[in-house]
Amino acid sequence: MKPDIKKITIHNNKKLIIKFIKEMLVNPRISVHEWSKITNQTPNLKIGYPGQHLASLILGIKGTASGARGNDIEDGTEVKSCSLVDQSDKCKNKECGKNLFKTDTKCPYCGSKDIKRNFDSKWLIAIHSEDELKMATKETDRFLFVVTDYPDRTNFNDIRIRAFEVYPKESRGKRFVELLENYYKYIYLPHIEKNKNKTPAPKNLFPDMYPFYMCNPVKIFECEIKDSINNPQISITHYIEPEVDRSSLESEQMPKSLLSKVEKDILLSKGIDISKTKTISESLREYLPLRDTDKKIKEIGTKKTKLSE
Repeated sequence: MKPDIKKITIHNNKKLIIKFIKEMLVNPRISVHEWSKITNQTPNLKIGYPGQHLASLILGIKGTASGARGNDIEDGTEVKSCSLVDQSDKCKNKECGKNLFKTDTKCPYCGSKDIKRNFDSKWLIAIHSEDELKMATKETDRFLFVVTDYPDRTNFNDIRIRAFEVYPKESRGKRFVELLENYYKYIYLPHIEKNKNKTPAPKNLFPDMYPFYMCNPVKIFECEIKDSINNPQISITHYIEPEVDRSSLESEQMPKSLLSKVEKDILLSKGIDISKTKTISESLREYLPLRDTDKKIKEIGTKKTKLSE
């Protein structure tokens, strides 16, 4: 969890990050929103490759010019990006059901104010072989997860960008490894066995949800973009410098509200009273089940055993 100092060659990071966000994320988004008024096409700009540029600036380490065919970062860090910004919404009027923009306060087709707001973008992790599973769980020191979203899901003009590190080879990353192993063993392989000509969807990991917190992610970057369309104001509110040893950094606190009654009862059975706390620390998460909702049934011989949900 200590970065390779020799590979940190990008400096003056905060200034470069703000410049990049303005020129490559904010300004293009302003332009595409103007074009959307004319074309009625989605203003959603994909975050994939810009996310890799941003990752290099945050980590201070160059990429390998590999696109999607090799290491994302020179030190072997794997970068995953997703964006909840400008996802299409949908009119909930059953007689309408049209796709809408985040900027729509009512349906321009039927006038309904009953709108389904979508915030379901996720990180995708594809595991297609034992070698790819080994690469992700045993050979990759660090995953960097970048997400762009709205801090207030009723205000679609203020945006934030966050970056989290997860460490598969460290003890605090063992649940992340378990997630990938479960996907490969109990989702991918059975699917391929039954549908040899169809590849299953990758492993989905959703920001700010229970499984992601169980991976003990460490937030190393957060940026706020106020009034992003009319008068963008960019400020970095949290940043761990590239050369800092991550070993002593705390992972993100899990909101207690994400726990089910069963999980609360598990902690209570261990003599842990969480009635006066709002969050669940990394140490307390050791007592909790993974609750991997993707896996349903594990077959051991002819006996089917239900996995933790």
